[in-house]
Formats: sequence, structure tokens, C-alpha cells
Amino acid sequence: MIYFIFYFFLILIISEVILQGVVRYLHKDFQWLITEKDEYPRFDKKALKKFFKNSFDQELGWVRKPNSKGIENGIHGNIEFHIDANGSRKNTIKKSVSVVSFGDSYTFCRQVEDNQTWQVFLSKKLNRKVLNFGVGNYGIDQALLYYKRQSLPPSTKIVILGFVPETICRIQSYWKHYLEFGNTFAFKPRYTLNNNNLVLHNNPIKKINDFDSIVEIIESIKNTDRFYKTKFRHVQFRFPYLIKFFVNFKRNVILLFLLIKKLIFNIFKASNTTIDNDPFSKIMIDNIKDAHSMYQDKDALELLEAILLEFRDEAYKRGHQPLVLVMPQLIDLKIIDKLGINPYEKFFDQLNKKIPVLDITKYMDKKVIGNLYAEDVYGGHFSVYGNELVADKLQDYLIKMGEHEKNIS
Repeated sequence: MIYFIFYFFLILIISEVILQGVVRYLHKDFQWLITEKDEYPRFDKKALKKFFKNSFDQELGWVRKPNSKGIENGIHGNIEFHIDANGSRKNTIKKSVSVVSFGDSYTFCRQVEDNQTWQVFLSKKLNRKVLNFGVGNYGIDQALLYYKRQSLPPSTKIVILGFVPETICRIQSYWKHYLEFGNTFAFKPRYTLNNNNLVLHNNPIKKINDFDSIVEIIESIKNTDRFYKTKFRHVQFRFPYLIKFFVNFKRNVILLFLLIKKLIFNIFKASNTTIDNDPFSKIMIDNIKDAHSMYQDKDALELLEAILLEFRDEAYKRGHQPLVLVMPQLIDLKIIDKLGINPYEKFFDQLNKKIPVLDITKYMDKKVIGNLYAEDVYGGHFSVYGNELVADKLQDYLIKMGEHEKNIS
């Protein structure tokens, strides 16, 4: 019996040491395998300075800077984008502005050229200019605040708030690191609800020197960010690693398998894009599934609706017609097709009674989905053809909105 206990604990100790070594080694090249060191991560000073110069915004967290440009790694090569003097993505249509859009990377139109966005296609259809203030990785909370502070042309009639269904998670986040592990520069503002009233919590980072006291800032926001306890701490490896391994057994087994497989194939120079992307693809699928589950969460839905209705009220106050534009990620559609259930359809159908909603999910023909998306590792952004589809549906919807306005006026 004594020998059994001795060997049992010896096996546990050896297993713990091996697991710690494997996790820490793989963590160096894969930010989604987090350890105790990620509680207070080290910030690369050179990268931090670059972020502040190119992207930082003390109100919104980050933004596309006016008169700037950048390069996106597209699936068919590099894509260069340009931001005009007002902060909108370049649109060379020489017409008066009628429609303005705010939102995330699906509004910005990642993975296509400046002249291939749905805003440019819609501009040509309407014979009016459509501005594009989309910013990658935005939640609708940031997009709403961007809209509130942005001066728009007097000719603006319609304002679109465009986003992916996953925004229901993004609006719960105060520091993206707790939702998207490793995204450590991305502190942001967020709203909470208090007695059905929206309460704004400002971005905790105002200047680069705030990172000198980052531990205190991190401690102050842990209770405000929903995902610190429910996601970050839940999957974080900390001593003893074996317990955390078994608490999240399925996730950890799959991730470690895919990461070790990638490592072995790279050693023997036999890797390919699929093998290299499999670990991150697994994370993306899990994230979208988590977002879908939140459409069954009463508190999450109440906050989402409150922000969208705040957008509606702001638009009416400024004399604009609001439109909510829901754009599914490719992974959204794959999960919906597999399960036969659209988890967010009911919410947006009900919301449509309070504010106009156009959900592009309803128009995605699964027979041609492959042509509508650039199947990147970030959930699948719209291709040129996908953006043309969005523009087509927007044109049809805006015509109906215009006819409705005439009938009630």
C-alpha cells in the first residue's frame, strides 16, 4: 500500500512537470493557451509605442487614424487600405453623402480592396456616397460612441450600425485580453445596466504612462469585465496544471493535440496552411459557439438591446434614420447549418419592431457560401461577391424604408 501511494504521487509529480513544460513551451507561439503569467502580462515597449502612434484612442480604445493607410494580409496576397481625412475608409465616389456606416471589421470590409467594400458598391447603386467608419474588432458599444462624437455631413440621411452576432460578447468586455487572450493592448470602454439605465465605464487607459501602473488598473477592472471569471480564469493554467487540464479536458486535449501536431509537421517541414491554422480555427469555433449561447442569456440580451436602442435614439436626435445591419461570420453559418438552429434570429426579429433590422443571415444561400466569403482564420470575412450581396440587400431594404417614410409622412 505504501509503495502504491508512493508511485501514485510520483506519477502525479512527473505528469505535472511534463504538462507544465509542454504548456509553457507551446504558449510561446500560441496566445490562447494561457498560464499564470498572463494574469499580469509583460508589455513590449516598442510594440506599445507603435500601437499608441497608429491606433490608440483614449475614448474608444483604438481607431483608424485619419490620413493613414495599412496593409492587410489577404488570402490572395497583401491588401492595402486607406483612411481619409475624416477617418472613413477611402471611397472615390464623387457624390453627396447620403448613408454613413459604423461598426466592426465586417463594416470596414476586411480582406477586400478599398473599391470592393459594400459601401462602395452601395454608393454606385444609390448614386450617393456611403461613408465607412468601420473599425476591426469593435463592439457596438465602441461603434455607438464613435457615432456620437463624429461630425457627419448635413446631407446624411441614414446611419447604419453593422456588426457580427459575436458583438454580444464584445460589449461585455472591458479588456479584450479576457475575451481574446493575448490581445493585451486592447482596453476599451463598456456599458453596464443599472436599473435599466445604461452606465458608461470609460476606457481605463488615457495615456501610455498608464501602463506604468497597469497592475492597479488591471485589479480595478476585473469585476467589471464579465469574462475575467467566466472565461479567462476558467481556462487559465495555474498550479496544479493537472487539475486545470481535467477541468477543461475536452478543450485542452484537442488544443494540445493540434499544437503538437503542428509542431511535429513543422519540424519535418511537412506542414500546410490547414495544419498551421487548425489550433486557431478551433478557438474561433469555440468563441462563436460561446457567442451563440449568450443569445439565451437574459442579462446579455438586455444589454445588447439597450445599446441598440441608444443608437436608435441618438440617430433620431440627430435627424438620421437608423438601421441595424447583422452580418454573419462564415463560422456562424457553418454552426447554424450543422445544428439547424439560428440562435440569434428570434432576438433580432423582435428587435425589428423597435428599430429597423436587416439580418443578412436570411439571404445566405448555402449553395454559394464558398463564393461569398474569404475563408480566413478570423471567422470568414466577406469576399467581393459577399460585399456585393450586402449592397444588393441594403439597396432593396433602403428603398422599402424610403417608401415606408413616404407613406407615413
